[in-house]
Amino acid sequence: MRRPACSCNRSIRFVFLTFFALLYLAQTPRCAAKDYLTITSQPPGATVELDGVVVGKTPYSVEIPGGYLHGSKTIYGKLLRHQVHLRLSLAGYLSKELDLANGPTAWVALNGTNHGNYWILKTDTFNFTLEKAATSFAGTVQATLSNSSLVTMGPSLSTEDVVRRANPAVLYLSGSDGTGSGFLISDTGVAVTNAHVARNQGSLTATTANGQSFQAKVVYVDPTLDIALLKLEGGGFPQLRLAATQTVQPGSTVIAIGTPSRGCQNSVSKGIVSGIGSMKSEPGLWIQTDAAINPGNSGGPLLNSTGEVVGITTQKQFLSGDGRPLQSIGFALSSSDLLTVVHRFFPNVTQIQVNQEQHLGKGHLSIVSDIEGADVYIDGKLVGETPATFTLSNGVHKVEVKDQNGQSWQRDLEVLDDSDVKLTAKMSKK
Repeated sequence: MRRPACSCNRSIRFVFLTFFALLYLAQTPRCAAKDYLTITSQPPGATVELDGVVVGKTPYSVEIPGGYLHGSKTIYGKLLRHQVHLRLSLAGYLSKELDLANGPTAWVALNGTNHGNYWILKTDTFNFTLEKAATSFAGTVQATLSNSSLVTMGPSLSTEDVVRRANPAVLYLSGSDGTGSGFLISDTGVAVTNAHVARNQGSLTATTANGQSFQAKVVYVDPTLDIALLKLEGGGFPQLRLAATQTVQPGSTVIAIGTPSRGCQNSVSKGIVSGIGSMKSEPGLWIQTDAAINPGNSGGPLLNSTGEVVGITTQKQFLSGDGRPLQSIGFALSSSDLLTVVHRFFPNVTQIQVNQEQHLGKGHLSIVSDIEGADVYIDGKLVGETPATFTLSNGVHKVEVKDQNGQSWQRDLEVLDDSDVKLTAKMSKK
């Protein structure tokens, strides 16, 4: 006759079975809670781009491996092996750009084997409040434009005069990702730089030639062209005038101003235009020059011989077929591309229109004043500063010179074919 099993043996057997069951569950992959990356915006409906690829609109959510959030501390899911760049855009609002992950971090196993680097998402949920973009900025932007392919430029200036006039409007820019250059285009503090200088930055520190520093808010980064717009707080800023790209051609003199890495602020380099055209895989119209353009110069102005902006310098390195750096090659994105962007925010750009009818005769006007730097108006349009020389079509023209106090000197002048007229404007009060 079998003896009944002892109740204590049954209890011990239950404890061991429970222990091994828990151990098995702890070491066996199971259906863990899923991880998601969520991106929202106010207002919703913004286009979501991850690493340059449009993946949807806000609110946006996608399942991700656990390793993207927990790194090598989890046994579930693969690791994130690269940075993830987000761009949000919505019509009528300023775009937002952000790197979503922290890293890189080295993944080293317990036995010392290095498995490379990985990144970890900063959080699983990103919320953004988009700032409404103004349809236009306050202030004025000046540009010398033409209604034909042939442009009559203003008087050429010495290199020293070009630099002296431009320097106050050129900026040294610094941020968390590095440094660059820029320049003011409006009296209200709107400035231009390269998109790669401003990208991922909410604001930059802008330092002028006289040492003043301003917070420059990044208000626009173009998604295609290497152009960004900044806004400095304040008013009464010096500004550079934009010019049509046609004011330069191969062989024309150009001057670049910017702050190269480990160089002097607002360093100057001079050269010629080597060529104008498109570049492979680079959108826009480009000006090639032999003027020295170094790291840190990116975003600074390329000026023609009258001190007007014809391009935004961009530091790019080019290699020969055998890998050697090419010398005396620099590039600037043309003013034509910049004007396209500027017109979106300044629909009423102050145009200093230059008309030239080739079938009409022409004469020359040289004008000076006893107050240097007075504004010269011809037929009601600002065309330069004294001293200056202009080419005018035959006929009667109204010439006006104004000083900074508003004092005016006027003459009606008849220009004859091949004439060479010299005028002196007496501005000083007796």
